[in-house]
Amino acid sequence: MSAPIIRVGSRHKHLAYAAFALLWASGALWLLFHYFFRVEGDFGPEAHPLEAWWLRLHGLMAMLALLAVGSLATNHMRLAWNRRKNLRTGLPMLALTAWLAVTGHALYYFSSDDNAAWLPLLHWIAGLALPGWLSIHVLTGRQRPPRVTTRPRHAPTLRVVDAAHSQASGKAGLPQL
Repeated sequence: MSAPIIRVGSRHKHLAYAAFALLWASGALWLLFHYFFRVEGDFGPEAHPLEAWWLRLHGLMAMLALLAVGSLATNHMRLAWNRRKNLRTGLPMLALTAWLAVTGHALYYFSSDDNAAWLPLLHWIAGLALPGWLSIHVLTGRQRPPRVTTRPRHAPTLRVVDAAHSQASGKAGLPQL
């Protein structure tokens, strides 16, 4: 039986990519609508009507993305950790995902006027970096390590000795001078 592979299956990979793509897109769309597509209301600029829907979709996709990360933990992360493969990009990817989950939770439950200037920045700057870091992790994981070939330091010398000659000299394998 061969060893289990670290790479994620095709269906699993596509579902995880879709969850993270929709998560990122909904967050980016919320940022665009929040900062650039304000509408003029009776009492000045107001939030665009779609802004709340992008945020709701972002929350839903965050739950699906957390499910995707959990599904990767059973084989992909465990096998990579045990074999010490791609940890230089995998551990920061896991830390970035955990950071986004923690800051997203903080935004939902602990957001106030006191932290409104810095808490959203902690979340969306890291969120905008997620696709880049995921790409680095995937491309690094797809690279094959160079094959290590062991060669002797000195080429062996082969001597061909006539069997009758070696028996006559009494020394097997050494020619007489």
